[in-house]
Amino acid sequence: MSNFQLIFTGIFVLLILVGVAVFALFGGIGGKSNIGAVTVWGTLDQTTVDQVLQNLRQANKELSDVRYVQRQPSTYAADLINAMASGTGPDLFFIGQDEVFLFADKIQVVPYSVISQSTFINSYIDEGQLFLTEQGALALPLLVDPLVMYWNRDMLAGAGVSQPPRYWSELITLAPKITKLDPSLTIQKSAVALGEWQNISHAKAILTTLFLQAGDSIVARDTSGIQVVVFGTTPQNMPENPAVSALKFYTEFANPSKTTYSWNRSLPKSQDAFTAGDVALYFGMASDYEALKARNPNLRFAVAPLPQIQGNSTTLTFGQMTGVALSRSAPNAAGALTAAQILTGPAAALAFAQANKLPPVRRDVVVDTSADAAQAVFVQSALVARAWLDVDKQKTDTLFAGMIESVISGKSELSSAVAEVSLSLGALLREKQIR
Repeated sequence: MSNFQLIFTGIFVLLILVGVAVFALFGGIGGKSNIGAVTVWGTLDQTTVDQVLQNLRQANKELSDVRYVQRQPSTYAADLINAMASGTGPDLFFIGQDEVFLFADKIQVVPYSVISQSTFINSYIDEGQLFLTEQGALALPLLVDPLVMYWNRDMLAGAGVSQPPRYWSELITLAPKITKLDPSLTIQKSAVALGEWQNISHAKAILTTLFLQAGDSIVARDTSGIQVVVFGTTPQNMPENPAVSALKFYTEFANPSKTTYSWNRSLPKSQDAFTAGDVALYFGMASDYEALKARNPNLRFAVAPLPQIQGNSTTLTFGQMTGVALSRSAPNAAGALTAAQILTGPAAALAFAQANKLPPVRRDVVVDTSADAAQAVFVQSALVARAWLDVDKQKTDTLFAGMIESVISGKSELSSAVAEVSLSLGALLREKQIR
């Protein structure tokens, strides 16, 4: 054989071996191969997931050996890391977008040769792209829980207001109409729970939304694909710092010297105040809906999209996203990947969404919301849901809480409070990178 024939034959054999290796790891994708035993860990309700799996097995027998194990949220990360280290971990596990950095080195990336980038982008809502890397997907989106606005019909009507605010600027004029103060400035009735941290449910989600809407993405990828902190930077096309503007707006609702004053730390938790009929607007997750109805069946409330910045060309809200990740130490990697694709496919995505009373995370799933006004808002909000890759959700909780406290106490100026958080985020991010 000539040198050319030898080289050509060698390359051909190498390609065959690579193909066999890929098939062995991710084998049978899209085919009818048997999945085998696959264990899935997560914090979703055991009964709910078991019921979904049981229904899915009727149409797909391959899922017959897929088993779900519920873990407690408070110990989930530690349990998962310890189990993986000892070789007793699951094949698949549920992961939030705020846990990507924590588990990145324990995930087997799904390569674009298995699920192309275009297929991924066209299948899932935009927030799903947070799971994408240069090599492939860290997880396949399963659920999304968007931030929405719940409003008390009677309180708004009593103030002569027929509709909830569509824009944040409308909230500034609405607050003094609804908030009731006694002579000592004690809040009797509140327009909205904003400005504090400890007694505001989903404070971080609300702040994140304000930052993102203002134009600050907190963390972003640079041209080389490396995650960098952009929090607190001022884009060239903006007259003022977006993070500072958002923080100023948020904290003014806890400032007694402002006409927007509506909240302080002495008040109960915002969800409790809303269900008691003492606050007109409550910014909560779609998953709060059933609990709100159950806690006070007599409360007349409705759901609306989260207010936006008037004049913005982009509409967005925060979304808590859950994905299915393949463990790097999975005992059955090939079967697990096939199971993950089925569990996040159109039929399963719809089943999981309905079982959890949430909107679907997939674009190609159609939900009839004609008889459910709340669900219509949830579906609309899911399509515009956004978030950021939280470096360490517990540590950033502390950073955001400290930022709020330093501003409302007068300890720090707005710009310096933002700058301090930016430096701290940068230090956290340098400890771990995701490409």
